[in-house]
Amino acid sequence: MPRCAWMVFVVALGVSLSIRASVRIGNFYYNAPNGIAFIKDDAAAFVIDPGGSYNAGIVAPDDSYHQVFLSQGDNYLIDFRWARIGDGVVARLESQRAEKLTFKLDKNWPDFSTTYSSARDGLTAVAKTASGGVGWKLQAKPAPESSNATSITFALAGPGKPTYFVSGLGDLQPIDRVEALLSDAREKYEKTRPRAEGPSGDIIGAITNNLNNSRVYSNNNHLAAITVSRTFGVNHPNTTPYFCWDSFFNALMASIDNPESAKETVRGILSGQSKEGLVPNFTHWAFDGGGTSTDRSQPPVGSMCIWKMLQRHPDPDFLREVYPKLVLWHAWWLKDRNPKHDGLLCWGTNVDKMDGPLGSLQGALWETGWDDTPHFRDVPGVKMVGHTMNVYAVDLCSMWAMDAHYLALMADALGRKDDADKFRRDEKEMNERINKTLWNDELGIYCSRFWDNEDGSPGKFLTRITPMNFYPLICGAASPDQAKRVLAIMTDPNQFWGEWILPTVSRKDPLYFEQRYWHGTIWGPVNYLVFQGVKRYAAPEVQAEFAQKSVHLFMNNWLGTGQCGENFLSLNGRVGGNPNYTWGALMCLIGVESVVDIDDNGQPHPGPGYNEPVTIENLPINGKPARVTLNYGKAIVTIDHH
Repeated sequence: MPRCAWMVFVVALGVSLSIRASVRIGNFYYNAPNGIAFIKDDAAAFVIDPGGSYNAGIVAPDDSYHQVFLSQGDNYLIDFRWARIGDGVVARLESQRAEKLTFKLDKNWPDFSTTYSSARDGLTAVAKTASGGVGWKLQAKPAPESSNATSITFALAGPGKPTYFVSGLGDLQPIDRVEALLSDAREKYEKTRPRAEGPSGDIIGAITNNLNNSRVYSNNNHLAAITVSRTFGVNHPNTTPYFCWDSFFNALMASIDNPESAKETVRGILSGQSKEGLVPNFTHWAFDGGGTSTDRSQPPVGSMCIWKMLQRHPDPDFLREVYPKLVLWHAWWLKDRNPKHDGLLCWGTNVDKMDGPLGSLQGALWETGWDDTPHFRDVPGVKMVGHTMNVYAVDLCSMWAMDAHYLALMADALGRKDDADKFRRDEKEMNERINKTLWNDELGIYCSRFWDNEDGSPGKFLTRITPMNFYPLICGAASPDQAKRVLAIMTDPNQFWGEWILPTVSRKDPLYFEQRYWHGTIWGPVNYLVFQGVKRYAAPEVQAEFAQKSVHLFMNNWLGTGQCGENFLSLNGRVGGNPNYTWGALMCLIGVESVVDIDDNGQPHPGPGYNEPVTIENLPINGKPARVTLNYGKAIVTIDHH
């Protein structure tokens, strides 16, 4: 096993911390992304909600500092800043013009019983618990215009005339110290937060602001996990969905600034794992009559994401916690999605019938992660046979081999040599099967393929080309000559290259022009996965251009509209789908990894960058903050050992 990786884990032994605390304070209430929730002993809660359009503002991972610009009415803005001090907060409101702002007092959190009352200078409240009452209060200066059992209204005086308030459990901070306390809190966070500087802007801040703003507390499982979107349309705070590969990607991104929430998010999705090993497409969601999709999984990216998390913030206790679950999931694929018993995998669902015109095939399509994927859907001959499609899936086989690679590294770190040897065999043998069966020499690319015909003749290749066809680069299946042919297709501007990359189908395909959902649009998780293969095989200038196109696509929207797109239109680079969906920020993570990656031995590995000078501060590598400077392709990494 790699000696330096082992040393990393030994140094970190025993440093795992729990996010759970007697008092949580943050924008944790699903329906109040701009608000403040105060949660005591997982048994009582108070929520103040200013409403307004959701924007991902500045959030320190420990909630020691928040700033968001509230958009109200005809788009005038209110600068709302607050900081946690002990079991309370200090806050400041300043509006662009004289205007009233009303905070709602939410009472809809299940199993919490809270009563608010008006006070001369603000509010008081009591939450009932099994052990008695919990008190809370708010005091403002100037005094609020009005307050009652459901709301509190402030008369904001306009620029240069802020309104202050203090609130929380127990003793409150002196209201005259709010300005100084906020200034101190912001300065402290700015000194330590990971950030980037360069022509494209703060690509790390774009990640951390989106992820830190997406933590949602649920009192039915006591987790403050990262949800996919604060504007997903779920109205019940205890049914915010944990989607499978979304959650693992969220945890990976969160680990840059918030390793504790990253771990809570992993725990959230793994809480739905079946005893057989299936990690569900979703759990903790009121959909289709149930809270967990027990019939299907989603792309096996968990081991990769968790290994990368632990390279930033080593935590052997957490690795020991999740490793058996990841091993069980890895084995599940070979048991349940290997219908021909030949080691090649197929997407599927464990139910025989589903509603809708596609029937159970839709369940298999959901399992791919690309819900209406052009790679399989509406392709002549693709159908369900038993519990899987009748197609060997090039993407699933590749990701399973990738999964084996990272499980082997985990086994090394845990001193499980037999496990590590097994997973390296899994990786090697799957790569051999991919090359033997799924390489289409005529097209010069890997393809999914129908099963063999009844007479023993080989099944036909699926020849609609999507980024799934590039996935064997991720797991190292390709020879240099094969990789060269695959990359030639990927970098062909008539197919997948161009100003905006990578569309989910070739630009030559009629579906490309639909530009809806997974038909011709660009998706963060797809670019991120393909980039793992690009790093293996492509020349530095191709890596840099791939990263540059991904970063620019995201940052053009982020700096212009503050949106973190679920997907992007490949015709014009604008946001498509949900405008506040966390995994869009994977485009920026591509930029970070292009500047400095961490190799399998746990060592920082400078890359070619993304065709512009950049400085990164406080980037965690092996538990220590690193400073990285890059001037057009030559990165210098300095790790703070203090």
